[in-house]
Amino acid sequence: MAVIASFCGCARLQADTHVEGEAFEYREIYLPLHSERDFQEHELNNLDTDWGIWGHNLKNVLPKDPSITVFATIDGDQDEDQFCFTSKKLFQYISDFIDNNYAPHDSIKFAIIPNDNEIACLCETCVEVGNTEGNATPAVYDMVEKLAKKYPTHTFFTSHYLTTAELPTKKLPANTGVLVSAMEYPLRAVGSPGEEKFKKMLTSWQGKTDKVYVWDYINNFDDYFTPFPVFTVMQRRLQTYRDAGVDGVFLNGSGTDYSSFSRLKKAVLAKMLINPDIDWKTELRETAKSYYPVAGEDIANFMIAQEDMVAANGKELPLYEGVEKARTIYLPTREFVEFYNKLQDQKKVATGQEKKELETLAEALSLTVIELKRIDGHTDVDGHLRRRLHRLAPKEIEVYNEGCWAIEKYLSDYEYMLDHKEKSADNMLKGVTLVPITELDPDYPDISLVTDGLLGIPSNYHNGNLISSANPAFTVAIPRQPEMNRLQVWLVYNPAFKIGLPTEVKLNVGGTTVATKVPAKPTNHSGHSMVEFTDIPAEGEIQLSLVKDPEVKTMAIDEIEAYR
Repeated sequence: MAVIASFCGCARLQADTHVEGEAFEYREIYLPLHSERDFQEHELNNLDTDWGIWGHNLKNVLPKDPSITVFATIDGDQDEDQFCFTSKKLFQYISDFIDNNYAPHDSIKFAIIPNDNEIACLCETCVEVGNTEGNATPAVYDMVEKLAKKYPTHTFFTSHYLTTAELPTKKLPANTGVLVSAMEYPLRAVGSPGEEKFKKMLTSWQGKTDKVYVWDYINNFDDYFTPFPVFTVMQRRLQTYRDAGVDGVFLNGSGTDYSSFSRLKKAVLAKMLINPDIDWKTELRETAKSYYPVAGEDIANFMIAQEDMVAANGKELPLYEGVEKARTIYLPTREFVEFYNKLQDQKKVATGQEKKELETLAEALSLTVIELKRIDGHTDVDGHLRRRLHRLAPKEIEVYNEGCWAIEKYLSDYEYMLDHKEKSADNMLKGVTLVPITELDPDYPDISLVTDGLLGIPSNYHNGNLISSANPAFTVAIPRQPEMNRLQVWLVYNPAFKIGLPTEVKLNVGGTTVATKVPAKPTNHSGHSMVEFTDIPAEGEIQLSLVKDPEVKTMAIDEIEAYR
């Protein structure tokens, strides 16, 4: 049986019927498997057995050379980044996939979801059924209804997300459902306007389909290794979903990739999915002690310290952030360092499976330790910390975030930063405060990052970079230094995170543009692009302007340096 999904593992097939005393009929936690018995032990559903097509994987049902008619039409041209959901060929390909892989009596779920972008097909037939720019709901539900009618034993879901955020105008067939993304519902321990809006939207869906599932999030997707607290926030959310009549919940975590404390998170969240009112602190302490006889108490204490910090400050948990933001919201630094130091001794006396897991945890947490030191300016990180991270690769724990950035790449970037620090000892702008002319982005208000004397780490774009979405350009004034004759502007190119290069970097002196440079896409390992201005005029105010490429979301300014 072919399953189009980005998940793996073996499990039981849980029937989608509400059991008395259980909050949700469908319960899935997308975290690494600890054993082949994970699903049975935690009474969880499994994407590999329950779904024939999952997530944004509709492309996988297409043949090698599909008809061009399956793709969206925009301004008269085919756009292969999105589908045409009134395409007869697309319907045929999906039908062929179902017919070839599943028996008529099977009961399988299929996600009929557009690709993850804001493109909606505007061909003649899609417009006829109601599509408009950015809104593909009418055509998608036209396809879903046709499939539901043809295959009455299967269930067909689409999403409430981006181009399908508009609700259908009529009640859908009984064998259909919706996956509602909770991306716009802030992860906070206290209420917010976003919560009320989300609850109203869930209520609205009750009249449109018999199955409403919520797709929620339980990781920082930029950093799988720094511990991320979820219990306080998720308990409130699961209670909200239960009270709103939600039928199923999918908790999106690090998937098959390692993330700190994932085994404990899965165990406690699985029980919370059955009963959102459980005393999770007691559950966590008992489970931690049973999994980790030596270190369990200290692990639970640290995790609870994180949760208490989140509950006390009431701030939103970011799904994409670096360690610098983490320590202001959910990473109590003192408690973390104490826990990390204890772990070094505990892993030596632990045995068996506990020893293996503690060794891996200690190595993963080394990334957080290195980042905390880097943020505080202590870049002379002990060699043994970097060696711990290097040891992760042989254990097949190679990546540390959703972008699949490898630990080896992070360490290579780090060494590049240290090497450049030595080479740039004569940088005249180190520690000098620049003056932003254009407004800084709210999430990146620290202009000092571009003159701290340290290159950032492109493979982890939060590290030392000033992100700007200023449009049409980001402009900064540079205080003139004695004998300053040369400027270097270091930029970051990271298209995976929609960070592009400016189209131009302009040097303005005394109100006149004296030079314009076009950044080149980096060819080195680091992801850096550098432009240089020489023979700077001796008089007049100096300004740099970075012209934003309209095709990219943001720019990243790493370092601005001046030399004689």
